[in-house]
Amino acid sequence: MISRPPLPVPASLALAVAAGLLIGAGQAPMGIWPATLVGVALFSWLMAGQRPRAVFGVGYVAGLAMNTLTVSWISVLGVGVGVALVAFLSLWWGVLGLVVSRLLRLPAWPLLVPAAWVAMEYLSGRIPFGGFSWARLGYTTVDQPMSGLFAWVGVAGVSYLVAGVAQLLLLAAVSRTHRIAAAAGAMAVFAIGAIAHLSPHEQPTDSVTIAMVQPGVNRAEKGTGSYARSVTNNALSETVFALATARTDGEQPDFVLWPENATDVDPMADATTRGLVELSTRLAGVPVFVGAVTDGPVPDSRQTSSIWWDPEDGPGDIYHKRDLVPFGEWIPFRDVLLPRLPILEQIGRQSIPGEGPGVVDAPTRTFPELAVGTIICFELAYDDTSYDVVRGGAQVVVSQSNTNTYAGTFEPHQQLVINRVRAMELGREVAASTLNSLSAVIDTRGRVEAVTTEYNAGSLITTLPLRSNVNLAVTLNPWLAWAACAATLVGLVVASGRRDSAPGSMAMTETHQREVP
Repeated sequence: MISRPPLPVPASLALAVAAGLLIGAGQAPMGIWPATLVGVALFSWLMAGQRPRAVFGVGYVAGLAMNTLTVSWISVLGVGVGVALVAFLSLWWGVLGLVVSRLLRLPAWPLLVPAAWVAMEYLSGRIPFGGFSWARLGYTTVDQPMSGLFAWVGVAGVSYLVAGVAQLLLLAAVSRTHRIAAAAGAMAVFAIGAIAHLSPHEQPTDSVTIAMVQPGVNRAEKGTGSYARSVTNNALSETVFALATARTDGEQPDFVLWPENATDVDPMADATTRGLVELSTRLAGVPVFVGAVTDGPVPDSRQTSSIWWDPEDGPGDIYHKRDLVPFGEWIPFRDVLLPRLPILEQIGRQSIPGEGPGVVDAPTRTFPELAVGTIICFELAYDDTSYDVVRGGAQVVVSQSNTNTYAGTFEPHQQLVINRVRAMELGREVAASTLNSLSAVIDTRGRVEAVTTEYNAGSLITTLPLRSNVNLAVTLNPWLAWAACAATLVGLVVASGRRDSAPGSMAMTETHQREVP
């Protein structure tokens, strides 16, 4: 049995803050991934050293530190919003602390504790109001060998491996008997990831050329009546510039990609906006994939939409965003909350989610049966929504985002990382078009081939292969998440029935056990 006496409360809390900050340091834009491994190991060590009545508080404090570091950018919507989100998300960390403290009583804790991390990420990404699945452990690996496994086990599997390597490092630190085996196991995970990067990719024969537009915005106009019009005017201007650049380089785009909210007024209902879109398509001579706000199916509602707009036939197939930002695009319990919290009126009309995968029929001159998959901004955080574009037959994948609100914060950098993860999971290059920050072209190994700068208008011309493969991750990842939840539950049941382990101890499988102070 490996155990240690409880730490003084000030020391526990200080180390909890350190653990949370270390875990968060692996997220973008810091990207210090070894810190995350140390932080996760420290988190488990703290749970082993605390009494049951204290582990929730220690876990909660670690969560406060981690979430304050990584997602407090939400406070641009209001300090109260940021405080509320961080405080709520950290509750999951308190629960995680309770769960980990129990699982550490079992001989199989190095396998079960990582499952608890995946279960926490899975549940917090769904509860409540659709959840907030953002700073996952797997996202810290985009620039290290473990990222080679995204195509095989998805982000849930990679999160498990990150937490697993951290437990092996902890085991190596506290157990001389298991030190070599644990260190070898951790090294093996990195080696397998590196080898996975070498696996050959399908080499399609056909490809499409896309003119990606970053319209840029006048941030001083936000909230004024002229803002919505100026964004679409900018999209038109940058489209003209992008096409001129492409033709100068001897390229002919198959279509033009606009970001989310490139038209903040429904182009199918407003004549002026429609005129700007149609002028863009005529000048381009090719379809424009328009990110738009459209009128919803019920009065005083809206939808965030992607519309395939042909220069001759006008608007064609349309996809409506499925996963909406709570308190950003829609208000839960609107009838109850709106009268009591007038600030919520700033959200405007209630957004209505769409249905079905984000795949549109996107005919072009060269490819009359082209299928384009789109992931709209916040949807990137949802595994099934992202995987559905491949399940739905998308040959090429685009990402359309409005990052204007969060420009200058960590959010655009974190979103870029999630785009990179999705490219690896889906086995599709990703053309990520944003309103004014970090539009990028990403290859199937998660490498950023081209990227724009923040606060500027710009464009990128890219040629993406047409692919039909479905990576194992798309099939396996959901099952891994469920398996992690099941394993955690079983582990808790077994741990609850054990009386041979003291609270906070870490049971070992070795024959001769000893205590380490």
